[in-house]
Amino acid sequence: MPRRVRPKKLFLTIGERVKAFRLAAGLTQEEVAEGHAPGESLANKGHISSIEHGLANPTVETLQRIAEALEGLDVELVDLVIDPDESPRHALIALSRTLPDEALGEILAKYGPVPELVPRKRKRTHHRASGARPKAR
Repeated sequence: MPRRVRPKKLFLTIGERVKAFRLAAGLTQEEVAEGHAPGESLANKGHISSIEHGLANPTVETLQRIAEALEGLDVELVDLVIDPDESPRHALIALSRTLPDEALGEILAKYGPVPELVPRKRKRTHHRASGARPKAR
């Protein structure tokens, strides 16, 4: 696949976050590419550069491994894909990185429990798709 010429908004957001965290960790693109585990390279420097410029569509696995490579910052995958300026929800997620566990526990106690991602299915009565009436008994 040819390299992108113009970045997509989502890829640019991810790239800007990756770069900001990388710089905060004091790491080079090459160090991030080398990865967290010794001998386990996750990408090359050029790929990290393409991600940071929004010109690559990184896989979830690549983003997870980048987060792991950003040692000392306690970065999680979600931190790389949100834009705190985009919405109050994203800002709250970003803020939660800085809150102590006690404060997070208080928030969860007040506003929790965390809802299910997908609500459970309700029991449905069966209807015939054809619109035919039920058989008389």
